[in-house]
Amino acid sequence: MAPDRYNATIAEILRAPLPDTILSRIQGNAPPKVKESAVKWLNIFHTFVGALTRKITVTEVSLDPDPLENGRILTLICEIDVTPEMVDGHDNVHNAFVVTVIDECVSSAVTALDYAEGGPGMSGVSLSLDTVFHNPAERGAKLRFVNTTLTAVSGMMSCRCQVWDLTRRRLVATSTFIGMRSSLPKLAGRL
Repeated sequence: MAPDRYNATIAEILRAPLPDTILSRIQGNAPPKVKESAVKWLNIFHTFVGALTRKITVTEVSLDPDPLENGRILTLICEIDVTPEMVDGHDNVHNAFVVTVIDECVSSAVTALDYAEGGPGMSGVSLSLDTVFHNPAERGAKLRFVNTTLTAVSGMMSCRCQVWDLTRRRLVATSTFIGMRSSLPKLAGRL
C-alpha cells in the first residue's frame, strides 16, 4: 500500500465512529472514547497481519489510578478462539502467532493510555518485546490476553501481557513491552 493511501486509511479508521453495539459489549470503567481508541488501533494493526488477528475481541478496557506515579494504569483484555490455521505441527498455537497478538494488544493498550492522558493517541515504535512461554495452548482453546500498562509518559511506553488458556486454566505466556512515541506525522493532532 502506498504511503499516502496507508496514512489515509489510518486517518479514516481513527475518525470513523464505532457503532454503540461494539462499545456496549466492552466492560470496564474507561470512558467510551478510550475504549474506542483501543479498538481502532487494534483494527489498524490488523491490516498488517490479516484475517487471523481480526478474530480478536476486546472484552474490557479499564482505567485505574497508578499508586506509584501521578497517572493511571490502563488494562486491555482481549480474547480469541484458537482455530486450525493458528496451530503448528503439534496442534499447539504457534508461538509466532501469540507474539504477534501480544504486540498488537500491548501497542493498543499504551496508545489508548496515551490518549486517555491527553496525548495524541498515536502508535509508537516497539523497542523490545521480551516473551516467556510457559505452557502450550491447543487447538480449540480460548485465549485471553491481559495487557496492563506500566507507563506511557515522556515519550516512553511500557506494558506487560499475560496470555491465559481459559479452556485449560493455565498461563501460556508472559511478555514485557517497551516502546517509544514516534514522531508525529504531518497530519498530527488528536484524530
